[in-house]
Amino acid sequence: MKRTHILAIAVAGALLTGCGSQAGPAAGEGGADGGAQAKETGARAKDTGGCPLTVAGLSEATSLTWELREKREDHPLETMESVRATACLYTAADAPQDGSDPLALRVDVVTGDGIAKVREEFEGNCGEFGGKLLDSAAGDGSVVCKRNGTIVEGLVGGTDRLVNVYLVNAGRATAAKLTPAFDKILAAVDGA
Repeated sequence: MKRTHILAIAVAGALLTGCGSQAGPAAGEGGADGGAQAKETGARAKDTGGCPLTVAGLSEATSLTWELREKREDHPLETMESVRATACLYTAADAPQDGSDPLALRVDVVTGDGIAKVREEFEGNCGEFGGKLLDSAAGDGSVVCKRNGTIVEGLVGGTDRLVNVYLVNAGRATAAKLTPAFDKILAAVDGA
């Protein structure tokens, strides 16, 4: 198992045993003109907890049933503690992995100075561990890292915001099954 995958499993475990899910922002109130928009915004906030990937969008992209398990604001990245991100952890109980743990996917949203650092680390780790960077069909400068025929991580975003999306504990069969869906996952990121 590669070093980044071991680290990712430890990260997911730490997030799942942390403070638990955080409620999303309350739905806005609206008058006669803004009622429908406020209702839609409230439903979206509940679905995402403020994360850039909706549970519905992720489920549609992968044909799995996902749940937003946890969200942490201003969370230091484990590999670069000077970079802070909004970290969102999703799980799919209908895709159990080793040890019967649910499949986990993490989404880190980075802004400011951290964008260049995260992009550089992503590209470096991809090449260092025998992967190849490929442009993603999701657009917005998105890229994925393909290793051993599978894709389990990608970046989407530009100079204002970068979103790092990666499967945390996917076994080989799951990684192979979800590889064709990875562009769809990146495309489902809000703003992609």
